[in-house]
Amino acid sequence: MLFSYQYVPHSIETIQVWLDHLLKEVWCKATADFSLDLLHAELRAVVEEIYNTEEDTKRGKTGDWLYGPITRIYELFKTQLTAAQRLQVSAWYDHNNDIETLCACDPAKPPATYADLWIINPNLAAEMEKFCTSLWSNVLGLSPVQKRIGEIDQHYKDFVAINKAGKCPYCGYNDIKGSNNTRREAYDHFLPKGTYPFNSVNFRNLAPMCHECNSSYKLQLDATRHIDPIKRKNTGVRRKAFYSYAAVSPAISISLKLRTQDVTSLKTDEIDLQLTAPGYDEEVEAWRDVFGIEERYKAKCCAENDGKAWLHFIVDECANHGQTAADLMAKTFRAADRSPYDSANFLKKPFLQACKIAGLF
Repeated sequence: MLFSYQYVPHSIETIQVWLDHLLKEVWCKATADFSLDLLHAELRAVVEEIYNTEEDTKRGKTGDWLYGPITRIYELFKTQLTAAQRLQVSAWYDHNNDIETLCACDPAKPPATYADLWIINPNLAAEMEKFCTSLWSNVLGLSPVQKRIGEIDQHYKDFVAINKAGKCPYCGYNDIKGSNNTRREAYDHFLPKGTYPFNSVNFRNLAPMCHECNSSYKLQLDATRHIDPIKRKNTGVRRKAFYSYAAVSPAISISLKLRTQDVTSLKTDEIDLQLTAPGYDEEVEAWRDVFGIEERYKAKCCAENDGKAWLHFIVDECANHGQTAADLMAKTFRAADRSPYDSANFLKKPFLQACKIAGLF
């Protein structure tokens, strides 16, 4: 990714605190009969409040979202898991919620997938997947939950009040809706919630992402595992990936070379593109693979209102308005250095450099 988000603490994170207690202190220590007294006090209050209906009054939904799954999973831990298996699940829980370490591919902290849980106990894997998915899809929207920890829409408002770039960091050029919009972007589970248990409501695994990055390219792909380029599916081989909330953003360099002088009909296969970031080879590979970066950047360079328009402006200003190419390039480069994500300047600069080298002006 081209830049990192700044993490914004929020009361909505409390749901992960409830989950910490539920797994560590309740499920992994299940011996006696289940009692609501075992739950974190705030979670117990929520469960009691919705016990009879479990209603999401805002969206008109009802469902068995808390008491039923909590007790069923409790019984599985109590009756079907050994002490060693409980310790393993507890360790996996810790690993899966250390998102930065998972992105760094630390071999000492391997993550667990639902397939790993299935090996231990198929019933547990099935129940846990339904529960963790529902935490995100349903439980966060329950009014008894929201009045205690806040709403995700408010989290988004607080988030964009701090992260003001207004651009998607995963592609660099699409807009991210901000405080002046009445709608918000979808949050992406960077480590897919359909693959990894326990972190579906961990906000260090959640970040706003533009629709194109989220719904056209990333989908359910896992950046921390290599991708089969033919099947466009993850393999089992782990790799490093950029962490959305890294303290230091990578210095990514983009270089282009044109293999034609006929820009009026420029095609993507006539562009050579290189993405480099010293010390971040695996992360760049993961970013490129998951988000289709090469394809998208080349397509933008070929587009009438992007790459071709950038070049036509230089040519027209030189031919008809007394400007010199050197002055125009200098202005373009200053703008790109000052505001790289304004009008895709980060891509415009290397594209115009490639045009100049190709002798197009």
